[in-house]
Amino acid sequence: MLKKILLFLCSFCFFSQAAHCAIFSYDFAKVISEQDLDGSSTVSIYVKDVKTSRVLYSKNENKLLNTASSLKLFTFASALNTLGDDYKFETAFYIYGSNLYLKLGADPLLTQDDLDELVQKLKKNINFKNIKYIYIDDKIISSIPYPNGWCVDDFWPNIAPISPYIIDGNKVDVMISLAPYRDSLNIIQNDKYRFSFINRLTITDKDDNISIQKNYTDMQNVITLSGNISKDTVFKIPVSNPKVFFISRLEDSFGKFSIPYSNKFYFKQTPLAAKKIVSVQHTIEQVSAPILKYSDNFSSEVLFRVAGSKFASEHHILPANSGDSLGTTENAILMFNDFYKNAGLDMKYIKIVDASGVSRYNASSVKWLVDALLYLNQKFDIKKYMETADEGTMKRRLRYLKEHIWVKTGTHNGLSSLCGIIDAKEGNRLTFAIIIQSFSKTPSALKAFEDDLVDCIFNL
Repeated sequence: MLKKILLFLCSFCFFSQAAHCAIFSYDFAKVISEQDLDGSSTVSIYVKDVKTSRVLYSKNENKLLNTASSLKLFTFASALNTLGDDYKFETAFYIYGSNLYLKLGADPLLTQDDLDELVQKLKKNINFKNIKYIYIDDKIISSIPYPNGWCVDDFWPNIAPISPYIIDGNKVDVMISLAPYRDSLNIIQNDKYRFSFINRLTITDKDDNISIQKNYTDMQNVITLSGNISKDTVFKIPVSNPKVFFISRLEDSFGKFSIPYSNKFYFKQTPLAAKKIVSVQHTIEQVSAPILKYSDNFSSEVLFRVAGSKFASEHHILPANSGDSLGTTENAILMFNDFYKNAGLDMKYIKIVDASGVSRYNASSVKWLVDALLYLNQKFDIKKYMETADEGTMKRRLRYLKEHIWVKTGTHNGLSSLCGIIDAKEGNRLTFAIIIQSFSKTPSALKAFEDDLVDCIFNL
Protein backbone atom coordinates (compact mmCIF):
# COMPACT_ATOMS: atom_id res chain seq x y z
CA MET A 1 0.00 0.00 0.00
CA LEU A 2 2.80 2.41 0.94
CA LYS A 3 4.53 1.68 -2.39
CA LYS A 4 1.35 2.53 -4.28
CA ILE A 5 1.02 5.83 -2.43
CA LEU A 6 4.66 6.71 -3.12
CA LEU A 7 4.24 5.76 -6.78
CA PHE A 8 1.13 7.97 -7.02
CA LEU A 9 2.92 10.92 -5.42
CA CYS A 10 5.90 10.54 -7.74
CA SER A 11 3.59 10.35 -10.75
CA PHE A 12 1.65 13.41 -9.52
CA CYS A 13 4.85 15.43 -9.10
CA PHE A 14 6.12 14.37 -12.52
CA PHE A 15 2.93 15.35 -14.31
CA SER A 16 2.59 18.54 -12.26
CA GLN A 17 6.10 19.57 -13.25
CA ALA A 18 5.40 18.71 -16.88
CA ALA A 19 2.21 20.76 -16.79
CA HIS A 20 4.03 23.60 -15.08
CA CYS A 21 6.66 23.62 -17.82
CA ALA A 22 3.98 23.64 -20.52
CA ILE A 23 2.09 26.56 -19.02
CA PHE A 24 4.96 28.63 -17.70
CA SER A 25 7.57 27.95 -20.36
CA TYR A 26 9.98 30.85 -20.92
CA ASP A 27 10.91 29.66 -24.39
CA PHE A 28 9.60 32.12 -27.01
CA ALA A 29 9.17 29.49 -29.73
CA LYS A 30 7.18 27.21 -27.44
CA VAL A 31 4.91 30.01 -26.14
CA ILE A 32 4.21 31.13 -29.71
CA SER A 33 3.64 27.60 -31.04
CA GLU A 34 1.13 26.86 -28.27
CA GLN A 35 -1.10 29.64 -29.63
CA ASP A 36 -1.77 27.59 -32.77
CA LEU A 37 -1.78 30.74 -34.91
CA ASP A 38 -3.21 30.60 -38.40
CA GLY A 39 -1.27 31.59 -41.50
CA SER A 40 -2.46 35.20 -41.48
CA SER A 41 -1.18 35.96 -37.95
CA THR A 42 2.11 37.74 -37.39
CA VAL A 43 4.15 37.99 -34.19
CA SER A 44 7.05 40.47 -34.09
CA ILE A 45 9.35 40.77 -31.08
CA TYR A 46 12.59 42.61 -30.47
CA VAL A 47 14.55 42.86 -27.20
CA LYS A 48 17.74 44.77 -26.41
CA ASP A 49 19.85 45.28 -23.31
CA VAL A 50 19.76 48.98 -22.31
CA LYS A 51 23.35 49.10 -21.10
CA THR A 52 25.07 47.12 -23.84
CA SER A 53 22.55 47.48 -26.73
CA ARG A 54 23.02 43.74 -27.28
CA VAL A 55 20.11 42.07 -29.08
CA LEU A 56 18.71 39.34 -26.82
CA TYR A 57 15.83 38.15 -28.98
CA SER A 58 14.33 39.03 -32.35
CA LYS A 59 11.52 37.73 -34.53
CA ASN A 60 10.20 39.51 -37.65
CA GLU A 61 12.03 42.57 -36.35
CA ASN A 62 11.94 44.54 -39.62
CA LYS A 63 8.39 43.74 -40.68
CA LEU A 64 6.21 46.87 -40.88
CA LEU A 65 3.07 46.36 -38.78
CA ASN A 66 0.40 48.60 -37.35
CA THR A 67 1.48 50.08 -34.01
CA ALA A 68 -1.97 50.96 -32.63
CA SER A 69 -1.71 53.19 -29.54
CA SER A 70 1.90 52.31 -28.77
CA LEU A 71 2.62 55.09 -31.28
CA LYS A 72 1.48 57.64 -28.68
CA LEU A 73 4.71 57.20 -26.72
CA PHE A 74 6.83 58.22 -29.70
CA THR A 75 4.68 61.12 -30.91
CA PHE A 76 4.51 62.38 -27.32
CA ALA A 77 8.30 62.29 -27.06
CA SER A 78 8.73 64.31 -30.26
CA ALA A 79 6.29 66.90 -28.90
CA LEU A 80 8.10 66.94 -25.55
CA ASN A 81 11.36 67.62 -27.35
CA THR A 82 9.83 70.61 -29.18
CA LEU A 83 7.84 72.11 -26.31
CA GLY A 84 10.15 71.28 -23.39
CA ASP A 85 9.26 69.60 -20.11
CA ASP A 86 8.37 72.98 -18.57
CA TYR A 87 5.70 73.74 -21.20
CA LYS A 88 2.29 74.83 -19.93
CA PHE A 89 -1.00 74.74 -21.76
CA GLU A 90 -2.24 78.22 -20.93
CA THR A 91 -5.67 79.78 -21.48
CA ALA A 92 -5.32 83.50 -20.82
CA PHE A 93 -7.01 86.89 -21.09
CA TYR A 94 -4.95 89.78 -22.46
CA ILE A 95 -5.77 93.48 -22.71
CA TYR A 96 -4.81 95.88 -25.47
CA GLY A 97 -6.34 99.32 -25.47
CA SER A 98 -10.04 99.00 -24.68
CA ASN A 99 -10.28 95.40 -25.90
CA LEU A 100 -9.81 92.01 -24.25
CA TYR A 101 -8.35 88.98 -25.98
CA LEU A 102 -8.98 85.41 -24.86
CA LYS A 103 -6.00 83.43 -26.14
CA LEU A 104 -6.84 79.74 -26.34
CA GLY A 105 -4.13 77.27 -25.37
CA ALA A 106 -5.65 74.08 -26.79
CA ASP A 107 -5.55 72.66 -23.27
CA PRO A 108 -6.92 69.08 -23.36
CA LEU A 109 -7.57 69.21 -19.60
CA LEU A 110 -9.49 72.52 -19.48
CA THR A 111 -12.76 72.16 -17.57
CA GLN A 112 -15.75 74.35 -16.80
CA ASP A 113 -14.31 74.89 -13.32
CA ASP A 114 -11.08 76.18 -14.90
CA LEU A 115 -13.04 78.55 -17.11
CA ASP A 116 -15.04 79.78 -14.11
CA GLU A 117 -11.79 80.39 -12.22
CA LEU A 118 -10.40 82.34 -15.18
CA VAL A 119 -13.49 84.53 -15.52
CA GLN A 120 -13.65 85.13 -11.76
CA LYS A 121 -10.01 86.31 -11.80
CA LEU A 122 -10.79 88.52 -14.79
CA LYS A 123 -13.64 90.27 -12.99
CA LYS A 124 -11.34 91.10 -10.06
CA ASN A 125 -8.72 92.63 -12.36
CA ILE A 126 -10.74 94.48 -15.01
CA ASN A 127 -13.22 97.37 -14.99
CA PHE A 128 -15.61 96.29 -17.71
CA LYS A 129 -16.92 99.82 -18.13
CA ASN A 130 -13.74 100.46 -20.11
CA ILE A 131 -14.01 97.34 -22.29
CA LYS A 132 -15.39 97.69 -25.80
CA TYR A 133 -14.93 94.27 -27.43
CA ILE A 134 -13.75 90.80 -26.48
CA TYR A 135 -11.85 88.81 -29.11
CA ILE A 136 -11.03 85.10 -29.14
CA ASP A 137 -7.63 84.09 -30.50
CA ASP A 138 -8.01 80.51 -31.79
CA LYS A 139 -4.94 80.16 -34.00
CA ILE A 140 -2.94 77.79 -31.79
CA ILE A 141 -4.07 74.67 -33.68
CA SER A 142 -6.09 73.83 -36.75
CA SER A 143 -9.83 73.13 -36.50
CA ILE A 144 -9.68 70.23 -38.99
CA PRO A 145 -11.65 67.74 -36.87
CA TYR A 146 -9.78 64.50 -37.57
CA PRO A 147 -6.48 63.43 -39.19
CA ASN A 148 -6.33 61.91 -42.64
CA GLY A 149 -6.73 58.16 -42.60
CA TRP A 150 -9.44 58.09 -39.93
CA CYS A 151 -12.81 56.52 -40.70
CA VAL A 152 -16.17 57.25 -39.08
CA ASP A 153 -15.91 54.01 -37.09
CA ASP A 154 -12.57 55.18 -35.68
CA PHE A 155 -13.83 58.31 -33.95
CA TRP A 156 -17.58 58.09 -33.41
CA PRO A 157 -18.83 58.04 -30.72
CA ASN A 158 -15.57 57.95 -28.76
CA ILE A 159 -13.42 60.86 -29.92
CA ALA A 160 -14.54 64.49 -30.03
CA PRO A 161 -13.55 66.71 -32.98
CA ILE A 162 -10.04 68.15 -32.58
CA SER A 163 -10.21 71.90 -32.15
CA PRO A 164 -8.58 74.84 -30.34
CA TYR A 165 -11.94 75.18 -28.57
CA ILE A 166 -11.76 72.63 -25.76
CA ILE A 167 -13.86 72.41 -22.63
CA ASP A 168 -14.58 69.23 -20.63
CA GLY A 169 -13.07 67.14 -23.41
CA ASN A 170 -15.75 68.46 -25.82
CA LYS A 171 -18.23 65.87 -24.58
CA VAL A 172 -21.55 66.18 -22.78
CA ASP A 173 -23.32 63.76 -20.44
CA VAL A 174 -26.64 62.31 -21.57
CA MET A 175 -28.73 60.16 -19.22
CA ILE A 176 -31.27 57.49 -20.13
CA SER A 177 -33.70 57.05 -17.24
CA LEU A 178 -36.17 54.17 -17.09
CA ALA A 179 -39.70 54.81 -15.81
CA PRO A 180 -40.66 53.14 -12.50
CA TYR A 181 -42.69 50.40 -14.24
CA ARG A 182 -40.03 49.97 -16.95
CA ASP A 183 -42.59 50.65 -19.66
CA SER A 184 -40.89 53.77 -21.05
CA LEU A 185 -37.70 55.80 -20.81
CA ASN A 186 -36.59 59.42 -20.78
CA ILE A 187 -33.51 60.90 -22.43
CA ILE A 188 -32.25 63.65 -20.12
CA GLN A 189 -29.94 66.43 -21.35
CA ASN A 190 -28.85 68.91 -18.68
CA ASP A 191 -26.36 70.77 -20.86
CA LYS A 192 -27.30 73.78 -23.00
CA TYR A 193 -25.68 72.00 -25.94
CA ARG A 194 -28.41 69.65 -27.15
CA PHE A 195 -28.78 66.72 -29.51
CA SER A 196 -31.85 65.38 -31.29
CA PHE A 197 -32.38 61.68 -30.59
CA ILE A 198 -34.08 58.92 -32.54
CA ASN A 199 -34.92 56.36 -29.87
CA ARG A 200 -34.92 52.73 -30.97
CA LEU A 201 -33.93 51.25 -27.61
CA THR A 202 -35.66 48.18 -26.22
CA ILE A 203 -36.06 47.82 -22.45
CA THR A 204 -34.97 44.35 -21.35
CA ASP A 205 -33.70 42.47 -18.31
CA LYS A 206 -30.54 41.52 -20.16
CA ASP A 207 -27.18 43.25 -20.16
CA ASP A 208 -27.06 46.65 -21.83
CA ASN A 209 -26.01 46.72 -25.46
CA ILE A 210 -26.48 50.30 -26.63
CA SER A 211 -25.43 51.47 -30.08
CA ILE A 212 -24.91 55.22 -30.64
CA GLN A 213 -24.88 56.35 -34.26
CA LYS A 214 -24.77 59.71 -35.95
CA ASN A 215 -26.35 60.56 -39.29
CA TYR A 216 -23.49 61.91 -41.42
CA THR A 217 -25.68 62.66 -44.44
CA ASP A 218 -26.59 66.03 -42.92
CA MET A 219 -25.00 68.57 -40.57
CA GLN A 220 -27.53 68.23 -37.76
CA ASN A 221 -26.90 66.78 -34.30
CA VAL A 222 -29.17 63.80 -34.92
CA ILE A 223 -28.22 60.73 -32.87
CA THR A 224 -29.82 57.30 -33.20
CA LEU A 225 -29.92 55.10 -30.08
CA SER A 226 -30.57 51.42 -30.64
CA GLY A 227 -30.06 48.10 -28.85
CA ASN A 228 -31.04 46.94 -25.37
CA ILE A 229 -31.13 48.81 -22.06
CA SER A 230 -31.80 47.32 -18.63
CA LYS A 231 -30.98 50.14 -16.19
CA ASP A 232 -30.43 53.89 -15.92
CA THR A 233 -27.35 54.79 -17.94
CA VAL A 234 -25.18 57.88 -18.36
CA PHE A 235 -22.93 58.14 -21.40
CA LYS A 236 -20.83 60.86 -23.01
CA ILE A 237 -21.42 62.12 -26.54
CA PRO A 238 -18.85 64.25 -28.41
CA VAL A 239 -20.18 67.61 -29.56
CA SER A 240 -20.26 68.29 -33.30
CA ASN A 241 -19.39 71.99 -33.04
CA PRO A 242 -16.70 72.64 -30.38
CA LYS A 243 -16.65 76.38 -31.10
CA VAL A 244 -20.35 76.80 -30.33
CA PHE A 245 -19.99 74.54 -27.30
CA PHE A 246 -17.05 76.51 -25.87
CA ILE A 247 -18.63 79.93 -26.40
CA SER A 248 -21.83 78.71 -24.74
CA ARG A 249 -19.79 77.62 -21.70
CA LEU A 250 -17.92 80.96 -21.72
CA GLU A 251 -21.23 82.84 -21.71
CA ASP A 252 -22.34 80.69 -18.77
CA SER A 253 -19.22 81.72 -16.85
CA PHE A 254 -19.81 85.40 -17.66
CA GLY A 255 -23.37 85.09 -16.42
CA LYS A 256 -22.33 83.23 -13.27
CA PHE A 257 -20.04 86.09 -12.22
CA SER A 258 -22.27 88.88 -13.56
CA ILE A 259 -19.78 90.14 -16.13
CA PRO A 260 -21.35 93.25 -17.72
CA TYR A 261 -20.50 92.47 -21.34
CA SER A 262 -23.43 92.52 -23.78
CA ASN A 263 -21.57 92.46 -27.12
CA LYS A 264 -20.92 89.26 -29.05
CA PHE A 265 -17.46 87.68 -29.22
CA TYR A 266 -15.22 88.47 -32.18
CA PHE A 267 -12.17 86.62 -33.52
CA LYS A 268 -8.68 88.03 -33.95
CA GLN A 269 -5.11 87.18 -33.05
CA THR A 270 -3.75 88.70 -29.86
CA PRO A 271 -1.51 91.75 -30.55
CA LEU A 272 2.14 91.23 -29.62
CA ALA A 273 1.98 94.31 -27.39
CA ALA A 274 -1.05 93.04 -25.45
CA LYS A 275 -0.62 92.56 -21.71
CA LYS A 276 -1.56 89.28 -20.00
CA ILE A 277 -4.09 89.80 -17.20
CA VAL A 278 -5.08 86.34 -15.91
CA SER A 279 -4.57 82.72 -16.91
CA VAL A 280 -5.18 79.06 -16.03
CA GLN A 281 -2.65 76.37 -16.87
CA HIS A 282 -1.89 72.67 -17.05
CA THR A 283 1.63 71.27 -17.39
CA ILE A 284 2.79 68.91 -20.11
CA GLU A 285 3.38 66.30 -17.40
CA GLN A 286 -0.29 66.55 -16.38
CA VAL A 287 -1.34 66.19 -20.02
CA SER A 288 0.95 63.16 -20.42
CA ALA A 289 -1.10 61.07 -17.98
CA PRO A 290 -4.27 60.67 -20.08
CA ILE A 291 -2.12 60.12 -23.18
CA LEU A 292 0.39 57.57 -21.93
CA LYS A 293 -1.43 55.93 -19.03
CA TYR A 294 -5.01 55.93 -20.28
CA SER A 295 -4.35 56.15 -24.04
CA ASP A 296 -6.59 59.16 -24.69
CA ASN A 297 -6.64 59.75 -28.44
CA PHE A 298 -8.07 63.28 -28.26
CA SER A 299 -5.34 64.62 -25.94
CA SER A 300 -2.64 62.94 -28.02
CA GLU A 301 -3.78 64.59 -31.25
CA VAL A 302 -4.16 68.01 -29.61
CA LEU A 303 -0.68 67.91 -28.04
CA PHE A 304 0.84 66.81 -31.36
CA ARG A 305 -0.68 69.78 -33.19
CA VAL A 306 0.39 72.25 -30.50
CA ALA A 307 3.98 71.05 -30.84
CA GLY A 308 3.68 71.05 -34.64
CA SER A 309 2.76 74.73 -34.53
CA LYS A 310 5.89 75.63 -32.57
CA PHE A 311 8.07 73.48 -34.83
CA ALA A 312 6.66 75.10 -37.98
CA SER A 313 7.17 78.58 -36.55
CA GLU A 314 10.77 77.84 -35.56
CA HIS A 315 11.52 76.39 -39.01
CA HIS A 316 9.79 79.25 -40.87
CA ILE A 317 7.16 76.99 -42.42
CA LEU A 318 4.31 79.06 -43.86
CA PRO A 319 0.63 78.08 -43.57
CA ALA A 320 -1.02 76.62 -46.65
CA ASN A 321 -3.39 79.60 -46.78
CA SER A 322 -3.08 83.05 -45.27
CA GLY A 323 -4.64 83.12 -41.82
CA ASP A 324 -4.50 79.35 -41.31
CA SER A 325 -3.01 77.91 -38.15
CA LEU A 326 0.42 76.30 -38.23
CA GLY A 327 -0.82 73.74 -35.70
CA THR A 328 -1.65 70.99 -38.18
CA THR A 329 -1.10 67.26 -38.07
CA GLU A 330 1.02 67.59 -41.22
CA ASN A 331 3.44 70.02 -39.54
CA ALA A 332 3.57 67.79 -36.48
CA ILE A 333 4.53 64.81 -38.67
CA LEU A 334 7.37 66.91 -40.13
CA MET A 335 8.48 67.54 -36.54
CA PHE A 336 8.27 63.83 -35.70
CA ASN A 337 10.33 62.78 -38.71
CA ASP A 338 12.93 65.50 -38.10
CA PHE A 339 13.34 64.51 -34.45
CA TYR A 340 13.93 60.81 -35.04
CA LYS A 341 15.98 61.32 -38.18
CA ASN A 342 18.33 63.57 -36.19
CA ALA A 343 18.48 60.81 -33.58
CA GLY A 344 19.97 58.55 -36.24
CA LEU A 345 16.99 56.25 -36.72
CA ASP A 346 16.20 54.71 -40.11
CA MET A 347 12.90 56.36 -41.08
CA LYS A 348 12.02 53.79 -43.72
CA TYR A 349 10.86 51.55 -40.85
CA ILE A 350 8.24 54.01 -39.50
CA LYS A 351 5.28 55.62 -41.28
CA ILE A 352 2.67 57.69 -39.44
CA VAL A 353 -0.43 59.68 -40.37
CA ASP A 354 -1.64 60.66 -36.89
CA ALA A 355 -0.40 61.01 -33.29
CA SER A 356 -2.58 58.51 -31.48
CA GLY A 357 -2.22 55.34 -33.53
CA VAL A 358 -5.92 55.27 -34.44
CA SER A 359 -5.34 55.05 -38.19
CA ARG A 360 -4.72 51.67 -39.80
CA TYR A 361 -2.19 53.41 -42.07
CA ASN A 362 0.39 53.78 -39.29
CA ALA A 363 3.16 51.19 -39.44
CA SER A 364 6.50 50.48 -37.80
CA SER A 365 8.94 47.68 -37.20
CA VAL A 366 9.54 46.49 -33.64
CA LYS A 367 13.26 47.11 -34.16
CA TRP A 368 12.56 50.78 -34.90
CA LEU A 369 10.40 51.07 -31.77
CA VAL A 370 13.10 49.56 -29.55
CA ASP A 371 15.90 51.67 -31.03
CA ALA A 372 13.77 54.79 -30.62
CA LEU A 373 12.94 53.82 -27.04
CA LEU A 374 16.62 53.35 -26.21
CA TYR A 375 17.23 56.89 -27.46
CA LEU A 376 14.27 58.32 -25.50
CA ASN A 377 15.36 56.54 -22.34
CA GLN A 378 18.74 58.22 -22.58
CA LYS A 379 17.46 61.65 -23.61
CA PHE A 380 14.38 62.08 -21.39
CA ASP A 381 14.33 59.17 -18.91
CA ILE A 382 11.05 58.59 -20.72
CA LYS A 383 9.83 55.92 -18.29
CA LYS A 384 8.82 58.61 -15.77
CA TYR A 385 5.94 59.45 -18.13
CA MET A 386 4.96 55.81 -18.81
CA GLU A 387 2.62 53.46 -16.99
CA THR A 388 3.76 50.53 -14.92
CA ALA A 389 1.97 47.24 -14.26
CA ASP A 390 -1.53 47.29 -12.72
CA GLU A 391 -2.32 50.91 -13.62
CA GLY A 392 -3.98 52.72 -16.51
CA THR A 393 -4.44 50.44 -19.50
CA MET A 394 -2.29 47.83 -17.69
CA LYS A 395 -4.78 47.43 -14.85
CA ARG A 396 -4.76 43.87 -13.49
CA ARG A 397 -1.87 42.89 -15.75
CA LEU A 398 1.65 41.74 -14.80
CA ARG A 399 1.22 42.76 -11.17
CA TYR A 400 4.39 40.97 -10.12
CA LEU A 401 6.34 43.48 -12.25
CA LYS A 402 4.88 46.66 -10.75
CA GLU A 403 7.57 49.40 -10.61
CA HIS A 404 9.85 47.08 -12.60
CA ILE A 405 8.21 47.58 -15.99
CA TRP A 406 7.21 50.75 -17.86
CA VAL A 407 5.15 50.37 -21.02
CA LYS A 408 2.79 51.78 -23.61
CA THR A 409 -0.01 49.53 -24.83
CA GLY A 410 -1.86 49.47 -28.13
CA THR A 411 -5.02 47.69 -29.26
CA HIS A 412 -6.99 47.34 -32.47
CA ASN A 413 -9.38 44.60 -33.48
CA GLY A 414 -7.24 41.45 -33.66
CA LEU A 415 -4.06 43.40 -32.93
CA SER A 416 -2.07 44.19 -29.82
CA SER A 417 1.19 46.04 -29.34
CA LEU A 418 3.33 46.62 -26.28
CA CYS A 419 6.65 48.40 -25.99
CA GLY A 420 8.58 49.36 -22.93
CA ILE A 421 11.42 49.00 -20.47
CA ILE A 422 11.73 46.12 -18.01
CA ASP A 423 14.04 45.17 -15.17
CA ALA A 424 14.67 41.52 -15.98
CA LYS A 425 15.05 38.62 -13.55
CA GLU A 426 18.84 38.70 -13.65
CA GLY A 427 18.92 42.43 -12.87
CA ASN A 428 19.68 43.78 -16.33
CA ARG A 429 17.41 46.47 -17.79
CA LEU A 430 15.91 45.69 -21.22
CA THR A 431 13.92 47.50 -23.88
CA PHE A 432 11.39 45.56 -25.91
CA ALA A 433 8.58 45.81 -28.42
CA ILE A 434 5.88 43.27 -29.29
CA ILE A 435 3.30 43.46 -32.08
CA ILE A 436 0.77 40.66 -32.59
CA GLN A 437 -1.34 41.19 -35.72
CA SER A 438 -4.32 39.35 -37.26
CA PHE A 439 -5.00 37.37 -34.07
CA SER A 440 -8.29 35.50 -34.47
CA LYS A 441 -8.93 34.60 -30.82
CA THR A 442 -10.61 36.70 -28.10
CA PRO A 443 -9.14 40.03 -26.89
CA SER A 444 -8.50 38.50 -23.45
CA ALA A 445 -6.60 35.62 -25.05
CA LEU A 446 -4.58 38.12 -27.07
CA LYS A 447 -3.52 40.06 -23.95
CA ALA A 448 -2.75 36.82 -22.08
CA PHE A 449 -0.51 35.75 -24.98
CA GLU A 450 1.23 39.13 -24.85
CA ASP A 451 1.77 38.76 -21.09
CA ASP A 452 3.30 35.30 -21.66
CA LEU A 453 5.77 36.88 -24.06
CA VAL A 454 6.65 39.50 -21.44
CA ASP A 455 7.31 36.63 -19.00
CA CYS A 456 9.79 35.25 -21.55
CA ILE A 457 11.48 38.65 -21.80
CA PHE A 458 11.65 38.97 -18.00
CA ASN A 459 13.42 35.60 -17.80
CA LEU A 460 16.04 36.28 -20.50
